[in-house]
Amino acid sequence: MATKQKKEINFYVFLRQGLRSLSRRWPPVYQCLAAAKRPAPKDSPPRQKVAYECAICGRLNTAKNTAVDHRVPAGQLLCAEDIQGFIERLFCGVDGLQAICKDTCHRYKTLAERLNVSFEEAKLEAAVIDMLKNKAKTLAYLREKGYTGVAVSNDTKRRALLREILKGEK
Repeated sequence: MATKQKKEINFYVFLRQGLRSLSRRWPPVYQCLAAAKRPAPKDSPPRQKVAYECAICGRLNTAKNTAVDHRVPAGQLLCAEDIQGFIERLFCGVDGLQAICKDTCHRYKTLAERLNVSFEEAKLEAAVIDMLKNKAKTLAYLREKGYTGVAVSNDTKRRALLREILKGEK
C-alpha cells in the first residue's frame, strides 16, 4: 500500500515539475516581462541595457534576479482532482502574472502564502529562518540580548525568542 502511494505522489511531483517548466515558455510570461522592462540605471554595469521593475517594491532588477510570479498561486498538485484547477491557474493571462524581485519579494510572498501570514510577517519569519541557520551565531546573539540556559535550550524556544526580539526592533 505504501509503495503504491509513494509511486502516485512521485507521479504528481513529476507532473507538477513538467507543467511548471513548460509554463516558463507561456507567451503571457514574456508579455509580463516586457511590461516590467525599463532602461537600466546609469550606475549599472556597461553591458546591462535593461532592468525589470518589481511590481511589489518598485526596485529595478537584472533579468537574473527577476521572477514572474502568479498573483493567485497555482497551488498544489497532489491528486487527479487537482489537475484542472492547477493548469488553469498556472497558464493564466498576463493580468494574473507579475514581475518581482527573486531574492526578496518573491521569497517573502511565497513564505506568506505558505504560512498564511501577511507580507510583513513573512519578512520577519524569513529573518528568523536566516538567523537560525547558524546555531552558534544565534546563541551568541541571544546571549548578547540576555537570554541563556533553558530559555534557549531548543530550536522552538530560540525561534520564538528571535521572533519577539525582531518584532520589537521593527
